[in-house]
Amino acid sequence: MQWGTVRPKTIVYFEQIIFGVLLLGVFYNYLSWDQIIGEALAKDATLDRNTAFVIAIAAITFNYVLVGTLTLLVSRRRSKIAMWVLIALSALVLSRFALDIVQSQLLLVSDIIPVLQCIGQVLAYGLLFTPSARRWMNREDEKEREAASSV
Repeated sequence: MQWGTVRPKTIVYFEQIIFGVLLLGVFYNYLSWDQIIGEALAKDATLDRNTAFVIAIAAITFNYVLVGTLTLLVSRRRSKIAMWVLIALSALVLSRFALDIVQSQLLLVSDIIPVLQCIGQVLAYGLLFTPSARRWMNREDEKEREAASSV
């Protein structure tokens, strides 16, 4: 990677939107913390509240670290593998979200944050397929620079 390479605005916006979506997720988890712990306790009667707390924190932290790391790999290292893993993970989340809507478990006033997160994810991943982002991901700027310097 050339340190002088300038990232296109679409890649910068992608990174900013994804981190904004993650911040919205942290806020939503804060607002719905009692519900998260209640669901964990309901699924396994052998759990106590402290164990459910630790499991929830570990799962949420793992999710945010994974998405954050993959986002940085895409936006800073041009990793196509990380891009497709992120898109696949988001497709799973979005399909679960759509299933919840169909089953009428969502769309209360308090569930506006997940809707905003889904919209943000779709927008961010759409930015990865713009012409400038595709050229940057394919390292065409480096190829042009190498061709110009070899002349």
